[in-house]
Amino acid sequence: MKLRAFWASTVLAVLGAAGPAAAQSSSVEAELRRCRGIADSPARIVCYDAIVLPRAAAASTQGPTAAPVPAATQSSASAASAAPPAASAPATRDFGLPERPAALLPQYIESSIEGEFDGWTAGARLRLANGQVWEIVDGSTASYRLRDPKVRISRGLFGSFFMDIEGVAQSPRVRRAQ
Repeated sequence: MKLRAFWASTVLAVLGAAGPAAAQSSSVEAELRRCRGIADSPARIVCYDAIVLPRAAAASTQGPTAAPVPAATQSSASAASAAPPAASAPATRDFGLPERPAALLPQYIESSIEGEFDGWTAGARLRLANGQVWEIVDGSTASYRLRDPKVRISRGLFGSFFMDIEGVAQSPRVRRAQ
C-alpha cells in the first residue's frame, strides 16, 4: 500500500501538480486509483493509456482530464478477457518470440515432444509437436528415456522461459529458437 502511494505521489510530482494544475492532478490521481482496481490486465492497460496528463490537457483545447476509452478498445479488452489466453491460436503461435507484448500473450503453453526423448545437453534444440523449437540456454544437461512426454513452457522473470517436461525433475531455462 505504501508503494502505491509512493508511485502515485511520484507520478503527480512528475506531472507538475502544483498551482493551477492541482485540480487536474487530483482527477488524474482518481483515474490512477480507478485503473489500479481493474483486475483484467488488458483492460487495466487500456485504462492507464486513456488518462490524459495535466500538461497534455492544458495544451489541448478540450481540457478533459481523462479521455474516454473508445468503444472499439473497450470491446477488444473485454473480448480479450472473455477468452482464455492459452486458447487463442495467434497468441500461442507468438509465445516466446522477442518483441511481442507479454501482456497479450499467455503465461504458458503446453505441447509435447514427439517420439523418443533421451534428455538434453547445453544448447540442445527441442522440437515440440506444435512446430516450435526451443533451445536449452542454462547450460544444464540431463539424461532421461521417455516416450512422447508432455511439455509446459512457462514465463519466468525478466523475459525468461522454463520448460517443465512430464517425468523430469529439472526445469531447464529455454529460449524460443523457431
